Parts: sequence; structure tokens; C-alpha cells
Amino acid sequence: MNELMDQAGKDVRPKLEFLALAEELYYYILSFLPWQDILRCTSVCKALRQTYISSSELQYIVELGGQRLLTVPIADPGNHTSVSQRLQLLRNNAHAWLQFNLHAHSLQAFSIQEQFYELGTSLADGHLYLWTRYNETEDSRNWAKIVPILPKPSQQTIERSWSPGSLCSVPNAYIADVYMDPAQNLIAVAYAVHNDTLQEGRFYVELRALDGDDIHPQAAGQTLFLSVLTAQDRHDWFTITEVLKLKGLGRHLALQNTPVFDDPVSTTSRVIWWLQIWDWQHSTTSNSNLSDTMSHCQLSLDFCFVGNDRFLMVSDDLKLYLIEDMSREPQLLACYLFPFPLANMQCHLPTDDIAHGSQMQMQAQQTMWTSDPEHRLLCYATFRPRLVFVISTQIFFNLHSERVGEQAVTVPWQNWGPTNSRVFQDSWKVCVSGNRVLQAFPTGTRSKYRLHMMDFSPLAVERRQGLGQVVKEPSATEIHMLGKTLITSLPYVEVVSDRVFDAVELLGMWVDRDRLYLAKMMDSPEDDPGDLIMDQLKVFEMSIIDRS
Repeated sequence: MNELMDQAGKDVRPKLEFLALAEELYYYILSFLPWQDILRCTSVCKALRQTYISSSELQYIVELGGQRLLTVPIADPGNHTSVSQRLQLLRNNAHAWLQFNLHAHSLQAFSIQEQFYELGTSLADGHLYLWTRYNETEDSRNWAKIVPILPKPSQQTIERSWSPGSLCSVPNAYIADVYMDPAQNLIAVAYAVHNDTLQEGRFYVELRALDGDDIHPQAAGQTLFLSVLTAQDRHDWFTITEVLKLKGLGRHLALQNTPVFDDPVSTTSRVIWWLQIWDWQHSTTSNSNLSDTMSHCQLSLDFCFVGNDRFLMVSDDLKLYLIEDMSREPQLLACYLFPFPLANMQCHLPTDDIAHGSQMQMQAQQTMWTSDPEHRLLCYATFRPRLVFVISTQIFFNLHSERVGEQAVTVPWQNWGPTNSRVFQDSWKVCVSGNRVLQAFPTGTRSKYRLHMMDFSPLAVERRQGLGQVVKEPSATEIHMLGKTLITSLPYVEVVSDRVFDAVELLGMWVDRDRLYLAKMMDSPEDDPGDLIMDQLKVFEMSIIDRS
């Protein structure tokens, strides 16, 4: 023992220092760290900095984290893309929208005769979905279409049309809403059998494969059944319209009914709203439902999934629920308050680039990353007052694990809003894709607008390259009608188009990864100036590389 001590009694045994390790061990240890910690370590040590510079793997981890992305396993055994190639693709992806060239575009034509306002539309995974809402005219009722938009040669696509009456296997069904997910080859149709069942609130959801008429191969059955009480009381002094929304994410589907009062007379009458969630791959029934009553003066309702195990009910506050167990009601985790009452809201959350885990069938073969559901953007648009709240979804995953299972917490606006959001006024249109938001703002000239692209990913703010202005300072939004001021500070990079658009050019606007789509309208042959028909789709390619 004495030989390990010096004359002063100090331990003189040799110490194995971190920097004495082999360089490949530096990489191995650093690769287990979060991307922020990798940057911190490599900024204070020259040896670690050199390891980082020479390692495509470490740089790839940092790029993924900084852009709020997750890796997706590549199912194609013939895909031998190296890490260095993926890193370059990822960096190009980060810089693609900084070009923001809105003068050059491609066109894709459509043979659609219905008025644009009568169509349900959505665009994701490089496909445009269209369907007609219920129409009393038999020859134009309930058709639908899914069309790939200028696909790359290597892209897997689905192109299909459903003629009137063929969307649902039940004859003469009333179609309430349609949801399509090409990444899972899924079409879900919410319907009622006939008007009697519609009045009684008996709705169903049929599941089929997009590329055929068979039941979806991963579905627990052909039809999903409601367990929630849906029947409305009959009222002599007012009528209601049933407005249904069908949304999905991965293995979950949800159907919500929000009644709309038609010319109400009574201010005290109340009707039922309800929502039911299914794990459609495991059961056709579910007890995961919510319902309550609402009056005609209450605010509208919306909802959205924010991850594989939670969703938000959106009204004048944000209620976060856990949905792990389909045998019970969703568990309320937290209620996030807004600073004042809001009305006529709409929730925008991208579903085009969410990882579906092992269920991704089509995109996984060609896509190497996807957005992280814990680090994405929710856009909450209201019309009284006219505001857009851009909210980081990270706030909905920051609940302490020990609080889950206890009583739900109420979070005041000042505790979550100022640092986790950015508020914008007078936005006319808004689209979301990953950590990017596209908004149309008025120019000051009547019916003229400019497009503003905003990138909220941390690396975009830290490493701005090319065009764009970094906005880190808090912004003050004056709400004159309420006499209030909102201070918000979520950082972003903003690029503004030099091109000015007419309002009609932006009626149909979508964003999907590195593309912007604008519907080109033409007048209806019936010469009604208010009836517009979409005959072409303008495609603006923002990518700076060939992704074929």
C-alpha cells in the first residue's frame, strides 16, 4: 500500500484520463449524448472538436437533432446511402427553403368539375386527396380521388378514383368525412347508413386499402363502432347541424362531432359534442371517448394528435390527454390556458412527415428521416381576434413523469406561452410542415399578399445561411379590441417572397416537405363569379438537389 503513496501521503497511482483514450472511443462515447451536449463538449476541447470534424456520424446526429428530426430505418436492402451522403442530403434539406424562388414552377392538370368550396382537400406524402362533401344531387355525390403530384422516378405512388356511391360499401350511405394516409395505404370513411340513423347519431368508420377494395390488411376489422352516446335531444326552437371530423395518426383514428346551431333562439339550450378514438389495428371497438354539452354561445372545438400516445382538445384552452389505453377514457394530463377568450379557432398540425414506426410501408423505403413529434409545431389560428399562435409541441412532452397519473395540472399562459410560442396578426392563410410555417400576410394593397416562410428549427436559427432574417428578440402583439399585449419569443428564421399574390391564387395552398403547392383556379362554366374550379396545381420545387 505504501508504494502507491508518495512521501506526502498522496495517491500516486496512474490515472486514466479521458483524453488518453483512443480517438475511436471519443466518437463512441460522444455518440450516446444528446446533440446539444455533443456541441458543448466539442466547443471546449480541441481534441474532441477534431473528432467531431472528422466524424460524419457525429455531425449527422447533430444535424438530425438540430433540425428536430428522427432517423427512419431504410427498408430497401438495395439502398446503400452512406452516412456522409445522408449528412449532405440533410444539410441541403435544411437550406432548401432559403432559396424561396416563387417565379419558376411546374403544372399538373386535373379534370375536376366541382366547385372548389364543395371539395374536401388535403395534401401529404406527395399526394393530393379530394372528395366531395354530401350533395343531394345523386350523380355528383360522394366521389373521391387521390393523385400523386409530379412524382420522382423512385417514389412509390397511389393513384385512384372512387365514382359516386363507391366510397362506402354500404349503399346510399351519408358520407360525413374521409381520411386518407398513403404512408399506411389507408382510406377511412366516416358515414351514417341513412337519414334516420343520422338523426340518431349512429355513425361508423369503414377501413379499406387505398390501392384496392379489400379491408385494410392491418385493420382489426372492416368497420369501427362507436361506444359514445351520440343522440341529440330534439328541440322545437332551433336546429343543429352535425359537423364531423375524422383524423388519424399511425395506429389511432379519431372521430369528433361538434354540433353547429342554426339560428338559435334559446340562450340556455345545450347539445352534445363527442369524440371517440380507436386503435384501428387492434380492435373495432373502444371506450376511449369524450363527450360533454355545449351551448350555442360556446366556442368551437377542434382536436389534433401530438404524438403516438397523446392528443389535444382545442378550444379557448388546450387540454392534453394521454391515450395509451383504449379501454378507458383519455386521461387528462394538463390544461394550458390562453391569456384571454378566443373564438372560431382552427388547429393546424402537420401529418405529412410523422414517423409511423414499424407501420410505415411506402415512405420508409425512400425516406431517411422524419420529424420528431416531440419537437414540432402546432399552429392555432383564431378569427376573433385574428391571430396565429405558433406553438412548439415540446411543451406537451415536458410534464414530469411523476405527475402522470396524478391530478391534471393547470398551466397559466405566462408559465408556458411567452417562451414556447410566437404570435402573428392578420395572417390570411397558414400551412405547417415539420418545423416550418408558411403564412400569407397582406401587403397593404387590397387583396394582395406576400408569403412568409418561417423556420423554427434550432440549427436554422443558429446557422442561418443565404436568405432570411433571424428573429430572436421578443415581439409585442397589440390586441386592440381587448386592450392587451402579448409578448412571445420563440426564435425563427424568416424569408419573405418578393412576389405578390392575388387572394384567389392562395385559396388552395399546401406545403409538403420541400414543395409548395398552389391551386390554379378557373371560373365555373355556370358563370357564377363566386364558383371557382381548380383545373391545375402549381408546384414550386424548393429543393436545391435532385432527389430522384
